[in-house]
Amino acid sequence: MPDDHLINSVNKHYLDKVMNLAEEADIKATEDIYDARGMKLVAKGARISRSLQERLIMRRLSKPFESSIAVDSGVDIDAVATEAQRIVDTLAPVRALLGLVETGPSPLQILSELKFGSAMSTMLTIIERGGQAALQHSVMVSLVSICLARKFGLGSQDQTVVALAGLLHDIGELYIDPEYLHSNRRLFPHEWRHVVVHPRIGQMLIEGLENYPAAVAQAVFEHHERFDGGGYPRQVSGTQISAPGQVISVAEMISGILTSKDKPLERAVMALKIIPGEHPRELVSTVSAAMHKEREESGADKGEAGMPSGEEKQRVQALYSHLDAVLQEEQKLQQSATLRSKKASQILSAALERTSCIQRAISSTGLDVCLEQAAGMFESRSTEILFETTVAVSEIEWRMRDLARDVALQASSLEAQEAETLQALITLLDGEH
Repeated sequence: MPDDHLINSVNKHYLDKVMNLAEEADIKATEDIYDARGMKLVAKGARISRSLQERLIMRRLSKPFESSIAVDSGVDIDAVATEAQRIVDTLAPVRALLGLVETGPSPLQILSELKFGSAMSTMLTIIERGGQAALQHSVMVSLVSICLARKFGLGSQDQTVVALAGLLHDIGELYIDPEYLHSNRRLFPHEWRHVVVHPRIGQMLIEGLENYPAAVAQAVFEHHERFDGGGYPRQVSGTQISAPGQVISVAEMISGILTSKDKPLERAVMALKIIPGEHPRELVSTVSAAMHKEREESGADKGEAGMPSGEEKQRVQALYSHLDAVLQEEQKLQQSATLRSKKASQILSAALERTSCIQRAISSTGLDVCLEQAAGMFESRSTEILFETTVAVSEIEWRMRDLARDVALQASSLEAQEAETLQALITLLDGEH
């Protein structure tokens, strides 16, 4: 899809969200809206309503629809700053991260000085109306990103870049069919292609609608990439990801965890460390430092980890068996002659390497004490067991589903026979156990 097609054609999913918002807020055209042939569709000052939906969706416009409308009393920078202050006041983990920033303007100050136009204001308003935690997540990623950027050694300009990118990182999701974003629905690997495009959509929207430094759109594009190459949409690694992009990737990953009631920073550190090399070491260390700082200030002690319950042990054992079956399938495919193209072989080799890395995480996190062969070590190693077995297992299970999605995406470009051959592996990776 050409970039200008996205910007100058009205996306039906975004338009539907605008129309829903228009039923409870006043949205007006800030200028005459014309189609590509010069026909006026909406006059300046006219209220946007459901009656205009068909007229707008059928035409390609001369200018982006998003830049031609504004919502009255929508989310502005004051609303963002108020939400940021509420997050700091109510969430100790965020305060601990802010406490690491010892010099220069505070993250709250940097965030309060951001600027965005009516298009982004409308998008943030739609996000806010999408649920109580929706705007909180965007603001949280922005705040956490500023803290991480400062500790990562990024200058004031890049701190502003990550603040903007963090706030706007998920605007691309507004253009995706909501069916694929429902929190209660687990996507199958072949459906993931509908979601994986949202970083690119967000990048194009920012490039087309705001006069920001290119680094802002780039960081939004990279917010799901991983330092070890296991992210999306490009599977780039290391310094191929911009420094702001590396920061946003970590901030986005842990921001949801920081709202957990039970040891959120410990959970965040575990999630970041579970696959070595998945994130830059300096950023992981910053989150670890915040964890230790909070623990010292609260006087809390990690103490005895305790023994995993029988149900948790069974879950770990099932996970290990699942991983073993995946590895056997990958090795079988490697030994067969069914994957002949270079690309198919590369996809399989990369999958095998990532699966082996995931399997090693079972030992590195201490979960191997739940395996039958380690039963006699339970008592002697009880203090070494992670404080929350279920957290580690969930993280590993997520990595397996993520790998299933990656293989499915890459396999879609192969010839039909090779794609079909990889399908058994994809299903096995994604399967519940």
